[in-house]
Amino acid sequence: MKILVFSQYFYPENFRINALCQELVRRGHAVTVVTGYPQYPLGRLYDGYGFDIPYETSWNGVTIHRVKVHPRGKGLAGMLRNTMDYVVEAEKWVKNCRERFDAVYVFEVSPVTVGLPAAAYKKKFHVPMFFNLQDLWPENVEEVLGIRFAPVTWCINRIVDRIYTASDKILCASQGFTQNLRSRGVAPPKLVYWPQFCPDVHLEGARRPEIYPEDTFNIVFAGNLGDAQGLDLMVEAAKQLKGSPIRWFLVGDGRARARLEQKVQSCGVTKEVTFVGRVDAWDADRYVHFADCAYLSFQDNRLFNMTLPAKLQTYLACGTPILAAAGGESAQLVGENGIGLVCPPRLEELVETARRAAAMTDDQRRAMSQAARAFYEANFTMDRLVTILEQMLAEEIRKQKD
Repeated sequence: MKILVFSQYFYPENFRINALCQELVRRGHAVTVVTGYPQYPLGRLYDGYGFDIPYETSWNGVTIHRVKVHPRGKGLAGMLRNTMDYVVEAEKWVKNCRERFDAVYVFEVSPVTVGLPAAAYKKKFHVPMFFNLQDLWPENVEEVLGIRFAPVTWCINRIVDRIYTASDKILCASQGFTQNLRSRGVAPPKLVYWPQFCPDVHLEGARRPEIYPEDTFNIVFAGNLGDAQGLDLMVEAAKQLKGSPIRWFLVGDGRARARLEQKVQSCGVTKEVTFVGRVDAWDADRYVHFADCAYLSFQDNRLFNMTLPAKLQTYLACGTPILAAAGGESAQLVGENGIGLVCPPRLEELVETARRAAAMTDDQRRAMSQAARAFYEANFTMDRLVTILEQMLAEEIRKQKD
């Protein structure tokens, strides 16, 4: 199959779409990605990239077309310009494109507008369109950005309806997303629960990170350090737990890092909380695997309660017990399958649950570790989920030809 992918983010940015495209190529498919210039998560262009600098046109067998998208920076205006840049420039690419692909795949991690140029390509060439839904709109704008202005909501709903109507299949990252779209009136045959996969973890010969003390209970968070993750709660818990053997490690980077570092200083927990920074995927897996617990948290709102974040699958693949300060679908998955401890995202509950985690016996942690790995192998492997995707793509392509 020849597959055209629209994704505002791609290699060297660290998103699951990278692994998906590589796996499809490995299976013999031809994959082309229309993407922007790398700038996530800090909102500025990566070193070595610029609009007047030559860039790669292929990566591990994947053909790349980069369109001119200005970095989002830190403000709302920059974010809006970044969003519209991709739509305008990618639609220009579609207008000039003469190559026919068998199917279109959209990787939507925000913003939803990434689906507009894909819908334009589908209309031009009459091929099936798959929309991989990672965020809900307009809920994302209302809950994350706090924008509840009727004209904005109306405009976003118009965009969303256009994209959902154009899509032949909408791949929902959680069961909650599937239910939400049904209540929105999206035709059930379009909706497929297709959670995010995690490439298997290979840590043969890996050593325990030297910054992990031997005599402490080490809890790691690995991922984007953003406001949505609600990491202030973790810092406040570290303050309450001063004097205990519990230590917290943040692996990754993001727009909230500077603010969190200031909070760690003001709370006097520089010994208890360590910022590791951004590392490559293998090293991030190493930090997770050798931790005593992996930390999962969100802000407490209805949108995040419907979310299954990609880091959850990574934690499971690493076989690490999970400490989840969250509600909704993620908390239910962790609590009901014996793969960790769960509490509401509130300070008193997190402090108490962290103490319970640190008090677990080796046998209890080993049982959770084994359960986590088994749940990953049964539900979230790349091989399983990409095979399902291949079958769906082939079926929709066959229908179009019939």
